[in-house]
Amino acid sequence: MLALVTGLSVVSSFLGRALAPALPGSVTGITGWIKVFDRVSGFLAQLFAIAGILVATRMVGSALRSSAHDLLFKIVAVPVTILVGFLVMMRMRIDYSEPRGSLALALASGALALAASPRLVQSARTRAMGLVLALTGIGSLLHAIGQGLALQANLEALPDRFVAARVVETAGFSLGVLAAACAAAWLFGKGHGSWIKLLAALVGAALFSHAAVLGSGPNARLYEVLASRSLGYLLRQPAPYLPAAFLAIVVLFQFILAVWLVLARRPSNSRLVLSLCLISAGATDIPLLGLALTLAALMARAPLASGGVSREQESSSTSPGALRRAAP
Repeated sequence: MLALVTGLSVVSSFLGRALAPALPGSVTGITGWIKVFDRVSGFLAQLFAIAGILVATRMVGSALRSSAHDLLFKIVAVPVTILVGFLVMMRMRIDYSEPRGSLALALASGALALAASPRLVQSARTRAMGLVLALTGIGSLLHAIGQGLALQANLEALPDRFVAARVVETAGFSLGVLAAACAAAWLFGKGHGSWIKLLAALVGAALFSHAAVLGSGPNARLYEVLASRSLGYLLRQPAPYLPAAFLAIVVLFQFILAVWLVLARRPSNSRLVLSLCLISAGATDIPLLGLALTLAALMARAPLASGGVSREQESSSTSPGALRRAAP
């Protein structure tokens, strides 16, 4: 069930944020395909919203009934899950909500990710999840602040405030880069084969970015136009103070990693949590991606609530300073 929900989040994010909005205006004579992708995107988004809210509610109940002494996480989990569920049910799609509600969503989901991370970082088996959750949570908070500053700058015509918004977004995006690096280190580990896999993911992101650059020029092929338009929808505003090519490659690399983490015969809980974090990085003001980060925080703590991972942590002989890779 958890793997299915995570897979729905990845697919609906790709269709709703990138492919479906990129199709209109890309080429003539595909009106029927545009309608099909729009309906499929909406259906998958609604399916993920309903399944995600049900799973989140169940895991919050398990956390409250658990005997684990973690009052902070329990206090934060309940109101955040209620708020995120309300905002998602109001929209039921990958899209922007009302500005204040979107900022509240980003702040709430980021706060829950931060509340879930301290106990995870203490154990070598869950350290990767804890680090990625913490980095994504702080990035979500910075993204909300940056969005708020940009909104205020637009409403009151304050150029200096917009500069500050871009500086904050740069800091938040940098944390997203670190989160992707931690996830890649956990996923690929060490060894010659691991470096080849990492290089393949980076090359894939670079090729997609190159196609997007060609798609903005004359005589571009259809796939180049779609790549350019899709990437434009994936990149968020205000833009960080970083090279455009670097921003594109990082965003695409995060998405490739999120897909890679889900594509396993029986993906572990760690893989699912990391995938949800990467898919929601820098975009938690979008309702369904705020739900994705909320699910990541709750799923990361679900083993602790049941006590299964706690026993593993006690019996683990791994050194406390290691970033141990869990079983895939």
